[in-house]
Amino acid sequence: MKKPVVCLGAFGLLIILLVMGCSQATPGSADEPIAGCDGQVYPDPAESPYVLPFPAGEKYETGLTNCSSSYHRAGEPDQYAFDFDMPVGTTFTAVRSGTVYRVVEDQPSNGGGVGNYVIIDHGDGTYALYYHSPQDGIDVAEGDTVEQGDVLGISGRSGLAGYPHLHFIVVDGEPSYPYHGLAITFRNNLPADVVLKSYAEYEAAVP
Repeated sequence: MKKPVVCLGAFGLLIILLVMGCSQATPGSADEPIAGCDGQVYPDPAESPYVLPFPAGEKYETGLTNCSSSYHRAGEPDQYAFDFDMPVGTTFTAVRSGTVYRVVEDQPSNGGGVGNYVIIDHGDGTYALYYHSPQDGIDVAEGDTVEQGDVLGISGRSGLAGYPHLHFIVVDGEPSYPYHGLAITFRNNLPADVVLKSYAEYEAAVP
C-alpha cells in the first residue's frame, strides 16, 4: 500500500513558519535579557528591589526615559534616568529603603542650575537621586532612615526643568554629577514593561 502524499502548498508552509516563529524567544522576553544603551543588562522586574516613586494606585505619564534624547541620550550621565510628569506639589516616595544622604532645598522653585533634590543611600554602594522639588519641598533631613514607600517630598520644576516633573535615577558610586547611572527595573509598574517607555502612562501596583 502506497503512503499518501501530503501536499502542503504555500498556505501550509506559512502555517508551519508561523508556529515555529511563535515558539522562539522574542526580544525582551524572559528568555532574552534586555540590554541598555551601553550594554548594561536590565534585571528581572520580579526580583527588583525598586518600586515606582509614587504611591500604589496612582498613575503618571513618563517624559524622557532611558537612552532617549536630550540629557537622557546614550552616553550622557543621565542616560538611565526617568522623568515622571507630576504637577507641582505632587508627593513622591522612596523607591527603596535607605538613609538620607543629601538634601538641597534652598534653590529657587523656578530657575536654572541643579535645583532642589534629595539623595538616598541604599547602603550597598548605590544611591537614588530625586530632582526638581520646589524650594523647601523636601520632607526628610540628612541622616534620616527611610523605608520603601515613605514620602520624601513634593515635585516641582526647579533647576534645569522646562516643565514640572520628577527626574529620577539610581547611580553606582559617588552620586555627584557626572555620575554612573544604572539600568534598573521596577517590580510594580502597570503595564509591566521591563523598561519604562517614554510618553506612556504607568500605574503603581501594590508591591
